[in-house]
Amino acid sequence: MIYKGFMEIDINFLAIQNPWWAGKSFEHDPVIAVYNSKKLKWQPDIVKKIDLNKDNIYVLQGPRGVGKTTLIKLLIKNLVQEKKQDPKNIFYYSCHNINTYGQLNELIKIFINARRRKNKAAKRLYIFIDEITLVKNWEKGFSFLERAELFKDITVIATGSLLALSEKKLTTRKDLLISSLEFGEFLKLLNPELFKKLKANSANFKKFHKKLDYYLDIYFLTGGFISAINDFSNYGAVKQERYSNYLYWLMADFAKLGRDIILFRQILEQVLISLGSPVGYKTLGKKTKAKTHLTTGEYINILESMFSLKAVYQTDAKGQIHKSKAKKIFFCDPFLFWTFYSYINGSLNYWEFSRERLHEENVFNNLIETAVFSHLVRGEKIESWGERVCFHRDNIKKREINFIVKDNKKLIPILIDTNKNKANKKLLESVGFKNGIIISEKEMRLHDNIKIMPLAYFLLFY
Repeated sequence: MIYKGFMEIDINFLAIQNPWWAGKSFEHDPVIAVYNSKKLKWQPDIVKKIDLNKDNIYVLQGPRGVGKTTLIKLLIKNLVQEKKQDPKNIFYYSCHNINTYGQLNELIKIFINARRRKNKAAKRLYIFIDEITLVKNWEKGFSFLERAELFKDITVIATGSLLALSEKKLTTRKDLLISSLEFGEFLKLLNPELFKKLKANSANFKKFHKKLDYYLDIYFLTGGFISAINDFSNYGAVKQERYSNYLYWLMADFAKLGRDIILFRQILEQVLISLGSPVGYKTLGKKTKAKTHLTTGEYINILESMFSLKAVYQTDAKGQIHKSKAKKIFFCDPFLFWTFYSYINGSLNYWEFSRERLHEENVFNNLIETAVFSHLVRGEKIESWGERVCFHRDNIKKREINFIVKDNKKLIPILIDTNKNKANKKLLESVGFKNGIIISEKEMRLHDNIKIMPLAYFLLFY
């Protein structure tokens, strides 16, 4: 923690987190060292949207453990080693030991003033701020710096594990969402040769569907978190520390927000009990110490802001959302499902517990919905994250469509058939849809308006 003597901090203090200023090798950076030691290496395509030659403030948001810190450390390394930038013009700071935007602003000003004073010829500076969303009102602080024109000839890249929607205070802010790997990216890493052979037609898919079902099972266990995928590739199992680290980060963030960890666990348990079924916040909170449905909703909202889970709203056949009705709650990745499921059930070995429970009918069905949901929300803009995916339920006629996706002005229904092909077009047509997708167990029929396909095909090509 930075205390009262904060204002007297000089550039030497900042050098602690910037060893490249002293010419130290990037190979000794713990984040880079871990990255180099891994067999499977992945960088999100979103990095292509970052222009290091412009005066933009990029905010990279996504869940803990998805690789945001690794990404910015690799960008710094590239600037020094490939772009031949002066290492002292590149500033990195992790926000874990500061609380206010005033503290953060002062650190940034110390760096800018020191570099402009010592090297007036430096045309561009680079500022990397890790976990900026831990700093309350950070955007307000940045707006002061922007209006004072202190960000001129500077590229800023910040990361955040808490959803921070733009308040339009920063004219140069660019939000980018970094998700865990989708199934296609996962398969390309683990079996690139198989991935190259796949084509978007039924004849080709049928040649490989058994192999794809095998990899789909693995994906259901590791999810799209690169650290878990690397563990499986190296050891045939996900290390316990992967799950434990995520839980530790999550609980630490909850505590920093001043929330009750016991209530967090109780609400999480009720979410798992109701998984796959529509539920209201009042119902979720009944068996917890939450005093009102507002408290329950607040905790769900925090978990949403941490990209851990998402409440999905009901919609009618015309796309009208009904937020007051019961919601469905989904985890944002299969790895997160197992992390919370194992934690709540008191398992001591999350990987073995996952292996044992994987093909239990209720668990497997929940994982299918989780995989479909996480696939649908990937690549969304941060300001609309999770808002374009809904579900439809008619309590009177006892019919439900798992997901309704809003694609511009179109509504695309997605029905998951977990009853061995008993689901058919009639359900979608009875609601009023002439086009849509049915995810089946094995059946594939792609030439009709309502397309039927196995899950692996959907995750790879839709």
